[in-house]
Amino acid sequence: MFRNLFQKSQTAQPDIIRCVGTYHKTGTVWMQRVFQSVAAELDVVFSDVSEQDDDDLAWDTGTVVFHHSCRFPEALFTKSVRGIRIVRDPRDVVVSAAHYHCKGREPWLHYPNDLFGGKTYCDTINALDDIQAKFQFEMQYHAGWVIRQMFDADGNAPLDAFLQDNFLTIKYEDLVVDTELEQVDKICRHLSIPFPTVGPIFEAGSLFGKKKVDDEHIRSGKSRQWETAFSAETAEMFTRLHQNALEGLGYEVDANWLNHFK
Repeated sequence: MFRNLFQKSQTAQPDIIRCVGTYHKTGTVWMQRVFQSVAAELDVVFSDVSEQDDDDLAWDTGTVVFHHSCRFPEALFTKSVRGIRIVRDPRDVVVSAAHYHCKGREPWLHYPNDLFGGKTYCDTINALDDIQAKFQFEMQYHAGWVIRQMFDADGNAPLDAFLQDNFLTIKYEDLVVDTELEQVDKICRHLSIPFPTVGPIFEAGSLFGKKKVDDEHIRSGKSRQWETAFSAETAEMFTRLHQNALEGLGYEVDANWLNHFK
């Protein structure tokens, strides 16, 4: 796998801040672990801004700034930044989220929510009759919000422009099967990180490398799970709610994918 390791991108550290963004169920824990290790190898700061206020933040050149929902603070918008963001087929986001939210331990899943009559998100989704109802619930609530974040930053025009202007978009589906590390090489070139530093770290933490599907956040890394998971009714509902995101993110060019269910 690493026969061309030292022939790929090897670039000096530039005068930029590097940003790495994911979305819920698009490889967040994976990317967080990888880039923490990358920052350590490069001897630069790793700053997870996911739960911090702007006033608490300051970055030096070379810092790796991470956010689990790509909602980077406005203080970065005027900086010299290069970033990557990991997106995923919105239909598979729904499938993965529905399964995870039935058993996940993240605190927000277990807070009483007025939107659900005082029940928690976890209790509400678990009370639904079947898996199709759970998928349909997700595409209207949390997974629906994630899809809108991936598509256009949920209508936040300055954030969307920041991401469009400075970020390389990588599809999760390409990354999880990247045995030749071609996607990793693209990431290295865009972030000006030497490939020999990142390649082995990605390989060791990947679903095709040493990493096993034993993390509570990882149910399956397979693509196109929606093909066997969705019913025709669920697929049609998805199209009504999120077809624009499906096309905008480059997963479909029209609604002909519904023919799969006929």
